[in-house]
Amino acid sequence: MKVNSNQIILKASTTAIALLLMAGIHNVALADNTTAVKTDGKVAEAAPADENFKALDANKDGKISLKEAVKDKALSGQFDTIDANHDGMISAEEYASAKTAAPTPTSETTPPPSKY
Repeated sequence: MKVNSNQIILKASTTAIALLLMAGIHNVALADNTTAVKTDGKVAEAAPADENFKALDANKDGKISLKEAVKDKALSGQFDTIDANHDGMISAEEYASAKTAAPTPTSETTPPPSKY
């Protein structure tokens, strides 16, 4: 029986490529899991939230709903704009982005920035 070396190399290469792809997918899945911390069945963002965010997040699920946002008129008025992914909730990241994007006063006659 004659052994065709090309077939052996092809099978070995295909197996090696499949193993490398599976290892890469496994690493991506692990990386995604490190961005959230599960507590009591709820997923909370790993990024630290500021005190205003924590105060508005009444049910401590790591997000601010529109019902929770009504405590802050400026936040509730801009809720749809701040909710970048339009899931009906403001995450800690969306809240932080809105705070950094808020205009800062340039003179004493300019009104102070909103609380969020």
